[in-house]
Amino acid sequence: MNARDWCASALHEERIAQALWDLAEPTPTKVRAILNDLGYVDERIHDLKQSGAATRFFLDLRDKGGRLCLEGSAAGEQTVVDKCVAPATGPFTAGGRKQ
Repeated sequence: MNARDWCASALHEERIAQALWDLAEPTPTKVRAILNDLGYVDERIHDLKQSGAATRFFLDLRDKGGRLCLEGSAAGEQTVVDKCVAPATGPFTAGGRKQ
């Protein structure tokens, strides 16, 4: 992950987590609506699915050769959004978390 991705990840993580924090009953439909309202288009939202009380998702944020993606779990006060890496080119597939 390059320096640009690293810096951008913190801004995206905070913005999304704050928007999802107070979401009651985070269903995939509600999570998608919030992500869309934040400007993330459907083509960038992947694997949006219910997992128990949480809704999990990936966001493809690759831009200009970057590899940034985010992995999220919307679960009210237990909401977590963290950076991950994706291939620089080709179809989106999420890789592991990159610290």
